[in-house]
Amino acid sequence: MKKRYEKAKQGMAGFIDILSHAVEAYSKNSKLIVSFSIPLLIAFPLSLLLPNFVALSGTFLRLGSVKLDLSAADVLVTLVALLLSLVFFAFAIAAINVTVKSQRTLNRLTSRDVELIEGATFSLFFIFLTAFAAIVGFNLLIAEYGIPQIWATVFALIVSSIVLFAPQAVVLEEAGLSHAVAKSVSLIQKKFGYFILFLIVAGLLFLANTWVFIEISKGWPAARFLSLVTQSLIVLPFLEVLKVQIYLSKYSLLN
Repeated sequence: MKKRYEKAKQGMAGFIDILSHAVEAYSKNSKLIVSFSIPLLIAFPLSLLLPNFVALSGTFLRLGSVKLDLSAADVLVTLVALLLSLVFFAFAIAAINVTVKSQRTLNRLTSRDVELIEGATFSLFFIFLTAFAAIVGFNLLIAEYGIPQIWATVFALIVSSIVLFAPQAVVLEEAGLSHAVAKSVSLIQKKFGYFILFLIVAGLLFLANTWVFIEISKGWPAARFLSLVTQSLIVLPFLEVLKVQIYLSKYSLLN
């Protein structure tokens, strides 16, 4: 029992250290990170045109009832919105990861990093698109067989978790599509405590962001739109930085 306590204590101390690294990395690179996060301001409004949406850090998906009676125009708008939102989202995530990677390895952004951002954007686009397709397909399946909707939510959370650290694998280790997903799952298995703590931090940040602007909107209705800005330029980018630090924690020299 004492050993478990000591292990949990060490794990918490390690996560606090990782959290401090994330705050430091975001602060030092805030201008670049905010600049690279601007595409998220475009991606999120575009996602509202989709029939389904769920965003869990590295995942950009929309969950809900799947409409089976879409017109040709609806389908076209949905596909265009999906592809554009995923491209913008993938670019922002890739750029943020490359920025933090350069900071942690004491290097400045170079032309090689720009090429890495381009390649990572392409890879992440297909990873997110595949995850989206899997969730939509599962939604169609449960709609067909009358399975309770709660299972769609569970499935979406599982898929989101599986690809959660894929962006870090793609950027930090330049892994291929399948290897990136495998490395993401492997990291969660090895750093499961950090994974849970990350979800707690993410949940608290999203709840705080929502609560603050709900309160402000009581006196200034337009303030609720600022929630999207802070989520796109501060909350999600910081969580991505935190994910980088968690991923790098498996390398003892960079802890």
